[in-house]
Amino acid sequence: MTEKHYLEDELETRLQSDASLWRFLQAGSLDGIWYWDLERQDSEWMSPEFWRLFGIDPATRSHDPAAWQDIIDQDDLKVALDNFDKHCADPGHPYDQIVRYRHADGSTVWVRCRGMAIRDESGKPIRMLGAHNDVTALKRAENNALADKRSVEAANEELRSFAYSISHDLKSPTNTLCMLMSELEDLSAIRDDDESRALIDMGVKTANRMRELIENVLDYTQAVDESAGFELVSLNELLAETLSLMKGEIEAAEAKMDVGDLPEIEGNETHLSLLFQNLIGNALKFRRRDVPLSVAISAKQSDRVEGPAITVADNGIGIAEKYQDRVFEMFHRLHQREDYDGCGLGLSLCRRIAVHHGGGISLRSSPGQGAAFTVDLPARQS
Repeated sequence: MTEKHYLEDELETRLQSDASLWRFLQAGSLDGIWYWDLERQDSEWMSPEFWRLFGIDPATRSHDPAAWQDIIDQDDLKVALDNFDKHCADPGHPYDQIVRYRHADGSTVWVRCRGMAIRDESGKPIRMLGAHNDVTALKRAENNALADKRSVEAANEELRSFAYSISHDLKSPTNTLCMLMSELEDLSAIRDDDESRALIDMGVKTANRMRELIENVLDYTQAVDESAGFELVSLNELLAETLSLMKGEIEAAEAKMDVGDLPEIEGNETHLSLLFQNLIGNALKFRRRDVPLSVAISAKQSDRVEGPAITVADNGIGIAEKYQDRVFEMFHRLHQREDYDGCGLGLSLCRRIAVHHGGGISLRSSPGQGAAFTVDLPARQS
C-alpha cells in the first residue's frame, strides 16, 4: 500500500481547521455545491455559486430541492433521480451525469453533476454531498462540431447522389450510341468508304471513352459512400478473384504476376476489389515496350497503421517525382489519351478507398524504373 504523502496529510488537517481553504477550493474548481439531508428530504443547502451559475440571486431562493427541480430539464431530472436511487442502494454505482438547466435569460446551462452519499454505521445514506461543474462551452462546441459534420455529410451525400444519377442516366444512351456506331462501322466496311470509315472510327472511340468515363464515375460514387459496411475479407481470395476477372488483360500484356501471401482484414469487399483492379490495371497500362512486364504484389506490417501495407510494384515507365503527388488528383492525366487511354479517376479512386478504410496510399517511383504503390490498411475497423 502506498504511504500517504506528508503534504496530503497536512492539507487534510488544515482543511479541517481553516474554512478559508475549503472556500478557496470551492470557488476555484467548482461551480456550486449542495448538501442534502436525506432524512429530511425537503432540506437541502445550495451554495451561492450554485444559483449564480443560472443567473439567479441566491437570496431569492430557499434551500429546498423543489427550487432546483423546477429549472432542470425534466428528462434529465429523471436520469438524475434514477442514478440517485441506484447510488443510495449501491455505493459502487456512481452518481455522475451531465444535465441541462434553464438559465434566467432562457438559455441552456450544461452541468456535470456529481454526488456522494454519506452513510451511517449501518450503511444507510443520511446525507448527500454534490458538486456542479459548468460544461456549457464544451457541449456547445461539441454540438457545433456535430452540426458542421452533419452539414458536410449532407452536402457530400447530395453530391454523390447527383453524380450517380447523372452517370446512371447517361449510361443507357451511351451504350445505345456505341451499339449504333458499331453497326455503322460494319456498314462502312461493306461500302469501303475511307472517309466515312474514318469518321465512324472516331465516333466509336469517342463513345467508348464516354462509356469508360461513366463507368469510372459510377465506381467513384460507390467508393465515396460512407455508409458502406465492413466485414472480414481474405485478401488472398479477393486478389485471386480479381486476377481471374483480369485474366484477358494480363495475358494480352504478357505480364508475369508475382503474388505473395496477403492477410485477412476488416474491409469492404467491393471497394477493395476496385482497389486491386485499378492498381493492377495501372501497371498493365503503363508498361514499357522494351522489357517484359513484371508485377509483384506483396504485404508486410505497416508502420503507419495497425495492419498490413499492401504493395503493387511494376517495372513499367515510372513517374517523375514532381508529378507523384498529382497522380491521385481526380481527372489528372500525365499522358496524352492517344498514348495511354483512361480518364484519370483510377488512382483518385484508390486513394478514396484507402482513406475510407482508415488508411492511405503512397507512391515510390522513378522514370523508366517502374512504380510501387503501397496501400496501408488497418486490420480492424474501429
